[in-house]
Amino acid sequence: MQSIALRGIYDTFEAIQKMRIAAENRLRAIIQNYDENHKERQIAMEHVKRIKEFEKIIEKQAEEVLEGDIIYNEFLLKVNGINIRTSLRLLSLGLDIERELSDWYAYFGLVPIYWACECEYGHKILLPSDPFKTGATCIMSKKAHEEEDLSEDIDGDLTVIKRVTMERCGGKIVKAEPMPPKRIKGYFCFWNKKAKKTAYIVTDYWVKNPNKSFYGKIFKEEREKLMNRPDAKDKYYKIMKKDSKETKVATRRATLSARRKAFKIFLAHMYQAWRELLGMGYRMPYAFEYLKHDDFIDWKDALKIEETLRSKKSKKKVA
Repeated sequence: MQSIALRGIYDTFEAIQKMRIAAENRLRAIIQNYDENHKERQIAMEHVKRIKEFEKIIEKQAEEVLEGDIIYNEFLLKVNGINIRTSLRLLSLGLDIERELSDWYAYFGLVPIYWACECEYGHKILLPSDPFKTGATCIMSKKAHEEEDLSEDIDGDLTVIKRVTMERCGGKIVKAEPMPPKRIKGYFCFWNKKAKKTAYIVTDYWVKNPNKSFYGKIFKEEREKLMNRPDAKDKYYKIMKKDSKETKVATRRATLSARRKAFKIFLAHMYQAWRELLGMGYRMPYAFEYLKHDDFIDWKDALKIEETLRSKKSKKKVA
């Protein structure tokens, strides 16, 4: 039930945020044409001020709702770069702790291969794994039944309307082909658009401040690792000239790959922490359980590193 409340607060917050950005853009245009004593400029500034105040009220309400949330207090609050706004975005997605970690990865679109599929009823969909191995069925919706009903308008006139009930298709997958992770026109995507946007917003701090967070360091190390590969030139870095000197600059591909790596580890830690705090069992990520990678860091150890980095930051401010 809490995710429903958080989703309502988040939707309101996002709507107000868009309104504030639009108001600030209008204000910039007004500032260029009017002096500070002009009435239109003063009104625009008052609008922005009021919207910001409302934004803070919604943020405070979200904090009150999250006050008793175990994963917010014991994990999210202790990660550098995660604040009340990003926590609200994450927890309003309604992540199901009963599902597997791989399901979370799919929800955020963090899988290396997509499967372009077609069901027996002609629906075209993208799935995160081979449906012939997993037994997955069509995730699209189809019309279950239709019934007629009467609708009365404000004048008392009656109109016959049709009410349609939808249900999950569940059709058998008859065609499936592996493909690189990208969209295909005409295919329904399995990931959540808001989740993908949230992943980008969460990792933004780590990209801009790689030395101030454990996950920022993971991002930085992964990008450097990709840039040092034998086949990295033009693929993961480009040579650019700056002040008559040649410099290696990471490509967008390298940055996005490193972002995904950092966010996947963050999700794995959040998943592990959440289940442990609730007294539930936890399976290691695929790379560590099946491929026997041995460099996995426990979420508690990750938070200790975060605390150390936070302490260093505080000492610099004092100095």
